[in-house]
Amino acid sequence: MRQILQYLRRHRVSDTQTINRLFVSAFITANHLKVSDGNFLHSYLIERDDDHITHLMWIQQRIREKIIVFGLEELIGLFEFVISPSDRVVTGAIYTPKAIRSKIINHCLENCSEDELSAFRIADISCGCGGFLMDVAQYVHLRTGKTFAEIYRDNLFGIDIEPYSIERTRIVLSLLALMYGEDLNNEFNLLCADTLDWRSDTFNERYKYFDVVVGNPPYVCSRNMTDEMRNESLEYEVCRYGHPDLYIPFIQIATESLKIGGRMGFITMNSFFNSLNGRGLREYLEKKRLEVKIVDFRGYQVFNSRSTYTCLLFVNNVPSEHLSYVSAENGNVESAFRFEQIPYNNLDATKGWNLRWTAKVTKYETVGIPLGKYCSSRHGIATLSNKTFIFSPKSTEDDIYILEKNGIRYPIEQGICRDVVNSNKLNSGVDFDTLIEKVIFPYHIDETGRAVVYSEEEMQERYPMAMAYLQSQRKVLDKRDKEHTDTYPEWYAYGRTQSLVMPTYKLFFPKIANKPLQCVLKDAPQLLLYNGMAFVSDDLRRLRVLKCFMESEVFWRYVSSTAKPYASGFYSLNGVNIKKFGIPEMGGEQEEEMLAIDNPADRNAFIMELYRD
Repeated sequence: MRQILQYLRRHRVSDTQTINRLFVSAFITANHLKVSDGNFLHSYLIERDDDHITHLMWIQQRIREKIIVFGLEELIGLFEFVISPSDRVVTGAIYTPKAIRSKIINHCLENCSEDELSAFRIADISCGCGGFLMDVAQYVHLRTGKTFAEIYRDNLFGIDIEPYSIERTRIVLSLLALMYGEDLNNEFNLLCADTLDWRSDTFNERYKYFDVVVGNPPYVCSRNMTDEMRNESLEYEVCRYGHPDLYIPFIQIATESLKIGGRMGFITMNSFFNSLNGRGLREYLEKKRLEVKIVDFRGYQVFNSRSTYTCLLFVNNVPSEHLSYVSAENGNVESAFRFEQIPYNNLDATKGWNLRWTAKVTKYETVGIPLGKYCSSRHGIATLSNKTFIFSPKSTEDDIYILEKNGIRYPIEQGICRDVVNSNKLNSGVDFDTLIEKVIFPYHIDETGRAVVYSEEEMQERYPMAMAYLQSQRKVLDKRDKEHTDTYPEWYAYGRTQSLVMPTYKLFFPKIANKPLQCVLKDAPQLLLYNGMAFVSDDLRRLRVLKCFMESEVFWRYVSSTAKPYASGFYSLNGVNIKKFGIPEMGGEQEEEMLAIDNPADRNAFIMELYRD
């Protein structure tokens, strides 16, 4: 497919109509289909004397060489693939794998009778190129025997904001009927409209209140939404907190478009479980108390073309006192799911939903003192130009470090440098001392303990070599904060003032990890941090105790149950993900006993006992 896209770009074939004609013609030829003059597909055929015949012949050759079977699935993949990157950002279009579509459709339709299925109104409210509607049409046809013309007229409804998506959906559904021998100019219920306008008086009433809604709502993050999208989203109560992504109002719209007893099945982001942006959706679902089922893929990557963290979300518009949850982090959707039932009364929209192993998570969170209150944490410094300020010296000469950049060697006074470490690298198990680098620190600590940036005169007098180097990087530094650096106290000041001064003792740990932690406790007043995180205190014993708990199997079980998952088994250890973990309250003797245990297995067993009833 990539070769075809590159060919189209190279020959500047970009208009939608020409691309549609090339793909439809190639598909019809590859599948030995015949199209009558009365079928609208006939207008897409490229004849021998057509200007685009050379392009078609090249594409047909690639298909013969690279694609063993050129079916509708491959055609939809091509249609999705040639959407421009800019369109993907704005509309959130993304191809949904066949197995995922089938699982959603089967879950929503398998328990209904043939009579019900024959009468159902089934919709995709962000239909893209029609993959879900194609599968639904086949499902209804095979179970009821209805013709595709009847299904398109009576059962299927599609909405999309993009005209080319509606056109391609019509193409795909027409080709599906043609492959089953129905060579007709079909009637479709396809509406080109902004689904966010669903509540407006102008929205077509024919496209409301369905028996089933399936699909993949748009993957558009808040920062890529247009002002119009944001304003329209604010009309929905699920968007009352933070900066919600576009999929969030689509879930409310789909839920409210269901008839009583209607069913919804989406593949969507799982970030709403714990994010501030998802708090409104959590509140909405808790208040509605409908029959909700969640299949959580956690860190498994369903979409090959994009790094996303997803779940299947099913809503049945009937009352329920519990939500059902299952983790499917291996991505297997072929087998039956064994859901855990979680009472709505046990959920807290404000704190976030910890749905995996809820009983264990609750136990870990109700013991002792929450980690967020037990000890303060710090994120690293924020220079907003680490490549300028942070370096590993090429050599040391007297009181000078040699910094090398782009083949040029710059002398930097040691007096303006601090040690700095990227604690994220601790996950690899490397020696901590090998991670220490130098950072140019243009600050002094005043009598109140506050970090104050040196003036240009002070810098020139005290550290002229460092000042000369920073001057050479002035253009880079001025581009920080989207070139809004005019509020900085000095042009070489860090972008943020966080963590410039920290307590003496620091417990370093990575912000993401894929295995139980190996933390590092340091007595280093001048040592700074970037990228990772650290717990800090002037109480060394407190950090020694905390280190034992953070390196324990109990803590890792908690992290792997509640924290945001990433690919390859990694989990986020940002403060919001671990701050509710409980640290048992122990007396001095019990702390001493734990601190004296050298064997990790014995220490784990000791800690496990502290969390048992």
